[in-house]
Amino acid sequence: MRLRVFAIILTCFLPLSALADTAEGIKIRHANSKNKAKTVRAPEHPVRAGSKALAFVVANGQCAGNRNYNDCKGQRERSEISDEKAIKTEREQWYAFSVMVPKGTPHIDPSGTILAQFQDSKGSGEITLGFEMWREGLILVQDDPRTQQSDDRAPPKPMVIKTVIPNSRLRGRWHDFRVRAVWSAKDSGVIQVWLGDKLVHQHQGRNLNRNVAPKFKFGLYRTGLDKYRARVNPTVPTQVIYFDEVRRGPSAASVAIP
Repeated sequence: MRLRVFAIILTCFLPLSALADTAEGIKIRHANSKNKAKTVRAPEHPVRAGSKALAFVVANGQCAGNRNYNDCKGQRERSEISDEKAIKTEREQWYAFSVMVPKGTPHIDPSGTILAQFQDSKGSGEITLGFEMWREGLILVQDDPRTQQSDDRAPPKPMVIKTVIPNSRLRGRWHDFRVRAVWSAKDSGVIQVWLGDKLVHQHQGRNLNRNVAPKFKFGLYRTGLDKYRARVNPTVPTQVIYFDEVRRGPSAASVAIP
């Protein structure tokens, strides 16, 4: 019931154009979705800093499609924003985002919930680096750059799978992530991920299978929903996720929370 109330309340808040203290340095585009992010205010909703945050809500059956891509046929649902700002390989980039999973938001194992991803969106659609919610908690995955995805319903096994926030500590609090990346199909590639002040992942060397930098996407992306519907319940539960202080820039200082 609580999540249903969230979904109703969020329709009453500010349009996404009111992003002054929630996202900086990114060029926003909504994903192919019926569910656009909502700008919400404190004190009615949690915020990390300032007075506003972004809320993403997805309920069972809320999917969309177009002539190029159909989430409904692919057993996917989403409320997601992608950064359309141009990016080049071999250049240092910094990203930051704060995410909060409310206490009433469940995981949907054996289906996946992706909260943030760096995705090859010009070809195979594989996730170079991802932050996913599973039964164990928040999982970081990194793609093996030696592999090439041919079917987005059956991606290759990631090179890295690690729990960065256990399920017992995931909900009801803000988690601050920073990512330093030099996207590269050469040995000059770099990926570093911090959770708060703790370095939780580091990779030196090639991180792309071709010379195309990935797009940054964040929000709520549910995939493989046929697994949940077949094994758990035909109705997938509603999920709500909050994001705040989403930033992209050339240095650590440029993405710091003020």
